[in-house]
Amino acid sequence: MRNEELEKSRERAEMPTYSMFNILISRSSLAWRDAAASAIAAGIAWVLAVWMFGHPHPVFAAVTAIVCLSPGLPSHGRQAIGLMLGVATGIVVGEVSLVLLPEGFLLPEGLSLLRLTVATFFSILIAAAFGQAAVVAIQSGVSAVLVLALGPHSAGLVRLEDVGVGVVVGLVFSQVLLTPDPLRQIDAAADELLRRLSGAFEACVEALEAQDAHKASSALDAFSVAHDNLIALGAGIDAARYSARWSLRGRLTARAVMEMAALYDQRAIRLYASSLLFGEAFAEAMRKGVHPVPQGLEVCIHEAAMRCMHLSGGQTEFLKAQAPEPTEVEPGWQMVMEHWRSVSEILSSLEEMRRASRPISQPPNS
Repeated sequence: MRNEELEKSRERAEMPTYSMFNILISRSSLAWRDAAASAIAAGIAWVLAVWMFGHPHPVFAAVTAIVCLSPGLPSHGRQAIGLMLGVATGIVVGEVSLVLLPEGFLLPEGLSLLRLTVATFFSILIAAAFGQAAVVAIQSGVSAVLVLALGPHSAGLVRLEDVGVGVVVGLVFSQVLLTPDPLRQIDAAADELLRRLSGAFEACVEALEAQDAHKASSALDAFSVAHDNLIALGAGIDAARYSARWSLRGRLTARAVMEMAALYDQRAIRLYASSLLFGEAFAEAMRKGVHPVPQGLEVCIHEAAMRCMHLSGGQTEFLKAQAPEPTEVEPGWQMVMEHWRSVSEILSSLEEMRRASRPISQPPNS
C-alpha cells in the first residue's frame, strides 16, 4: 500500500513538469519563425550599416532589427515605425537640451543632472503625445539619455543612421517577406469550422443509421466543440483586418479582405448557431425515439455534411442538385427539419459568396 501511495505521489509530482514542458514546446513552436527572422535581419542590418555608412560596430542597427521583429508583437510594422519615431524624437530633444542647458549649468563637472532629467522628461512627454505604442516613448527617453551620456557624435546622427537601417530591414521582413496572406487567414479559419461541422453532420448520419441515441448525443457534442473553431475564425478575421491596415501586402488586398470579413462575420455565427440547434433537436428526437423517421432525412443530413466539406476545399464529389426535402414529417422531427432548412439556406449563401470571390473547386474527376 505504501508503495502505491509513493507511486501516485511521484506521478502527481511529474505531471506539472510534463505540462510545463508541453507549454514551453508550444510557445517555442509559435515563436521560432519570428526568432529566426530577428536573427537573420540583425545580421543583414549589421552588414548594411557597415557597407553604407562605414560604422565599425553598428550595434543599434542589429538591435533595432531585433526589436522590430521579436515574437509576440501585435504588429511588426507599427513596432518599426514607432521605434524610428521614438528614436528621432529623443535625439532631437537631446540635441536641443545640449544647446539650451550647457554642460555644468548646475554642476561644475560631469553631466548636468538637470539637463538629463529635463531632456528625459520632455522626450518621453512629447513621444507619449503621439498616441502610439509604448515603444515610442521608451525609445525617445532612451535616445535622449544616450545623446547626453555618449555625445551627439556617438549617439546622435550615427545612432539614427543605424536605427534607420534596422527599421528598413525590419519593415522589409515584416511587410513583404513574412507577411501572411490576410485572405488566406480568413479562409483557413473558415475551412476549419466547416470541416468540423461536416464531421458533426456525418456523426448524425451514423447515429440515424444505427438508431443510436448515444451517437446522436456524441454528434451534439461535436457541434458544441465547433464553437472553438468559430472563435478561431473571429480571431482570424480580426488578424486579417489588422494586417490589411498595417501591412503592405494587406493594403494591396484591403478591399477584398474587408468584404470577405464582413460576409463571414454575418454568416459564420448563423451557420454555427443553426447547426447547433439542429444537433440539439436531432439528439432530442433520437432520445425520445420519435417514429417514423422522415424518409430522406439521412440523405439531407449527408448532403449538409458534403456541402460543408466542399466549401472547405476538401475532396468530395460535386453536388449538382440538392436532395429533396421530406414531405411527411412527424411533429417530433419538425424542429429538426426547420433547423436543417436554416443550415441549408446559409450554406447556399456561402456557396454564392465563394462563387463570386473565386470559383468553387471542381470535383476530382472533372
